[in-house]
Amino acid sequence: MKVGQKMQSNFAAAILIEKIVRETYTKRSSTAIQPLQWSILRYLQRTPDAQCTMSMLANFLGLTHGPVVRAISTLVKRGLVEQTANLQDARSKTLTLTKAGHEALKLDPILGIASRIGSLPENDRQQFVKLVRSLAMYPVKEDLSENEVNTSN
Repeated sequence: MKVGQKMQSNFAAAILIEKIVRETYTKRSSTAIQPLQWSILRYLQRTPDAQCTMSMLANFLGLTHGPVVRAISTLVKRGLVEQTANLQDARSKTLTLTKAGHEALKLDPILGIASRIGSLPENDRQQFVKLVRSLAMYPVKEDLSENEVNTSN
């Protein structure tokens, strides 16, 4: 395969990944749980309480505090997450899922992708999981989205 064809194939695969993820989150209204909020709920479900602080969450998500604070605020208002005093660090609060938060996760849209992966033939499923892990762990050399793109031609 020529270099140009390989890049085109890689780009097409990336678009398919984006399409799968976008189709996963079908509810887009302002009252729906948004993708970042789902990520927060998942993190809180799987992480020990001592690591459920705003700073650790933002670090895990690779985001600044601003978007995380706004998302947590929304989740608290909806009764899905609660904030309590952090016994190890008085400067921060511990985030925990409420019963409603645990119930919401039963409807997590990402479960649909997990089901699709689970329905693959076993060899394909194992290979897919291995490849996705490799892709997630492979260091990014350059973020092209931060490069300026000249569209005035």
